[in-house]
Amino acid sequence: TVKSLAAEAKNVGFKIMLTVHYSDTWADPAHQTKPQQWQSVNLDRLKDSVYAYTLKIMQDINPDYIQLGNEINGGFLWPQGSIAYVTQFKELLDTAAAAVRKVNPQTKIIIHFAGFADAQAFYTKIAGVDYDIIGLSYYPLWHGKNLDELQQALIAISSTQQKPIFIAETAYPFTFGWNDWTNNVIGSEDQILPQFAATPEGQKNYLLALQKIV
Repeated sequence: TVKSLAAEAKNVGFKIMLTVHYSDTWADPAHQTKPQQWQSVNLDRLKDSVYAYTLKIMQDINPDYIQLGNEINGGFLWPQGSIAYVTQFKELLDTAAAAVRKVNPQTKIIIHFAGFADAQAFYTKIAGVDYDIIGLSYYPLWHGKNLDELQQALIAISSTQQKPIFIAETAYPFTFGWNDWTNNVIGSEDQILPQFAATPEGQKNYLLALQKIV
């Protein structure tokens, strides 16, 4: 379970960063489906459920960092938490944040956005929400292949929002071959950065380049 794995990692000295998807399945910019048990509840009951669930996660796992939702470009817990209803969206985020603060005020709260092109507008829209750190996804295939643009965006967003910023999610291939039984998402040279080959060394150098940018 997540709880036992987190405890095992803590016991050997790791810090824990936990992403709460607030869904029965994977959540991303195109999918923010409420858990089945919350499907028919009104906004007040939904906030109660978010608070109780987040509180239990904090009590059971007590992570060092927690992401409230995963890649919530369009909000989360649709439809009530859609960014189209930005006031409700912010209320739900603050409800989750209040549960985090109640258990451990030292836990850092992350708000996670996929990409960087529209991130500035997103974080401006949620101004006033209680969070500590901006987390962005960056994949060359979906978010562009210009690392200078990425760096300048990180600087601009962090400066404007007055928050620390980091790359919360990325990936890079070490091979285009079949290394396991899963399907390859990235499988050709035109999907990666030309300066980093799909080799173990290229993968390492890509991650080192991102580390330097951050």
